[in-house]
Amino acid sequence: MRVLHLTSFDRWTGASAPAFAEVEALREKGVDAHYAFATGASLESKLGHLPFTHSIFHRAHTPRAVIRSVNALRALVREKNFELIHCHLSHDHWLGYIARRPLKRVALVRTFHARRAFRGDLLSRRLVAGTDAVAIVSPALADHPLIAGRSARLTPPPAEPRYRPDGPDVRSEIGVSPETFLLGFIGKISPGRGFEDAIRTLALLRLRDEAYRLLIIGRGDHRPKLEELARELRVDDSIIWAGYHEDDLPEHFRAIDLLLFTARGSDEGHRAIIEAMACGTPAASYPIPGTDFVLGSLASSMRSPVATPEALAALVHDLFAKGDLSELKRRSLERVADFAYGPAADRLLELYDDAFTAIGARP
Repeated sequence: MRVLHLTSFDRWTGASAPAFAEVEALREKGVDAHYAFATGASLESKLGHLPFTHSIFHRAHTPRAVIRSVNALRALVREKNFELIHCHLSHDHWLGYIARRPLKRVALVRTFHARRAFRGDLLSRRLVAGTDAVAIVSPALADHPLIAGRSARLTPPPAEPRYRPDGPDVRSEIGVSPETFLLGFIGKISPGRGFEDAIRTLALLRLRDEAYRLLIIGRGDHRPKLEELARELRVDDSIIWAGYHEDDLPEHFRAIDLLLFTARGSDEGHRAIIEAMACGTPAASYPIPGTDFVLGSLASSMRSPVATPEALAALVHDLFAKGDLSELKRRSLERVADFAYGPAADRLLELYDDAFTAIGARP
């Protein structure tokens, strides 16, 4: 089988990372899977040297750029004899839909990564109707009317093999003692991403025990506002601003005792929780749609009853007071095994079977 995944984006964020992980998972399974993306930024510098990646899309969405991208995609599909195009974003979904029209027996698949990707206009409904199979990264997305009756396959983000419990961590490097209760938070530092609630949770916890500290992984223009909040709450000296990390992110996950999760990210598969658990780090979350699926049997003990810093702080304090983090680590690793490359590839192959069956049913 020859499969081409698309993200018409140029940066390693949002759907790009899980899409590429799916390509790797399929290749480990023996599928000739490739990945196409937009030129000119971090994705090209990170992945462009690989023989199964193709920087063919133009970043601009002007009519001329769209025509060039469609032509480049169609030429690539013909050259490599791809049997299936797997789209991850709305723009590349349209590119794939248009590019494959004159191509015979090429299947078209779309994964929806977030609720905001669903659009109810006539053209979007036509696009989905003309797609052979659809997938969602979280069961929380299954109720959207746009995919009603489509039997969407659940394909959560795979955990890359580099996220594992054994290996070095940065705890001593960042000056954190073994006695410290180190919490973690990760994401783009921008409004609405839950950073304020994580800092307020830290402040409440430190009223109970000053051994708590918070490691923030990420970058963004919102940081000065967060630093001001930390000073107001008198926890500025308890926060470690680690900046952005990608290649050594597993070392940072291994350093923390517990990941805080207080807002959905750009991809609602909640990849941060999956990657942290794969490193043996449990996650304490707000009751955000889809987190119950990711946490599995841990959800009852690792999700706060309401989305407030007070509720999350009480949950975290009880977890540390019970001293059963080693058991939570074991259960996290047990749960995350379902997100490994093997099961992820199997789910994708079931999705592709749906698509090829749909093609075969066409007149």
